Amino acid sequence: MAIELIEDGVPLEGIEESFRELVDLFGGTITNARDFTLPLRRGVPSSGSVECTISWANDAITLTANRDVDAPKYQRVLLLLAGVIGSVLFLLWPFYPGQREYGTLAWLGGAVAIAVYIISLRRTSGGVVADFLQRLARRQRERASSV
Repeated sequence: MAIELIEDGVPLEGIEESFRELVDLFGGTITNARDFTLPLRRGVPSSGSVECTISWANDAITLTANRDVDAPKYQRVLLLLAGVIGSVLFLLWPFYPGQREYGTLAWLGGAVAIAVYIISLRRTSGGVVADFLQRLARRQRERASSV
């Protein structure tokens, strides 16, 4: 399943140089003028790669990848499940006043629930492709504001 990401309002002055630097930073390789590959995981060259095509025109950058590389969904579900169990344990603890073990378990469950809530507030990253596009846009905006 292909994915297309667009970033608007990006100054395009010197974008070719920024593009090449970021591909090197991410450990990717440029195959053609605007085609490149990025590794799925940084530091793990054998984990596979994502083929991407980038284009820019009219203050917009368009990045097309050959597949969606979002974070694994089952891990998010397991984290949320742990948070729900933790919050239920925290809520049920006062109804068992004679059991001290439940108190410790309830406080740990509450801490897990709060941690999962904070983690779930953060928007999912979208993977290495979205990260690449955001960094390229940020670098171009910083370059334009410093001139």
